[in-house]
Amino acid sequence: METVISILKVIHIVTAILMAWPFYALVAVNQRARLGPPLGDRVDTYMENIIKNRTIPCFVFQGTVLVTGLSLVLLRGLGLDALVTNPILGLKFLLLLVIAGLLTYVHTSLQPRIDDLFAQTGSNPVPQEIAKQIGVRRLRRKRIASICMFVVLTVAMLGVQAWAPFPLWLTVVLVIAIGVFTWRAYSSVTPYGWA
Repeated sequence: METVISILKVIHIVTAILMAWPFYALVAVNQRARLGPPLGDRVDTYMENIIKNRTIPCFVFQGTVLVTGLSLVLLRGLGLDALVTNPILGLKFLLLLVIAGLLTYVHTSLQPRIDDLFAQTGSNPVPQEIAKQIGVRRLRRKRIASICMFVVLTVAMLGVQAWAPFPLWLTVVLVIAIGVFTWRAYSSVTPYGWA
């Protein structure tokens, strides 16, 4: 049984690492902004294809984290009520649902609107009115990516504490640090990583 739990832990952790996509999306978006116009060029097409084609893998990663996480809870002899009695596990579960909800919104509503706006243009350069609408939706997508990044990093930090919680003050400090790093990734290209 310990071997199965160990394997599930590794799969769970590796999958959580693979969910770091929002950070790299923010880096790419911030790099694209530095290039400036024209909107709708090959760089935009390249970026849009990368971003929109990552949603299905993200759903797979989220599903894997859900299944392995719940399996770990059950294999440790706890019932699903541990999601209520263990506040850290419950919060991790709720935050996973938040990420899934945000990704669903981007995949089913926001990205199709962006794609439709690009399809309306059919030419370069993109007309100013459509470019403005694309910009608004891209900004919303970028904000959602930063929220997802904050949540993923917070869930990872909570995962470390699932069975041995940190003192509350340390958890608060770490959440603040995650928030600062997320803001930095949102607003810059983070050329020096953490620094």
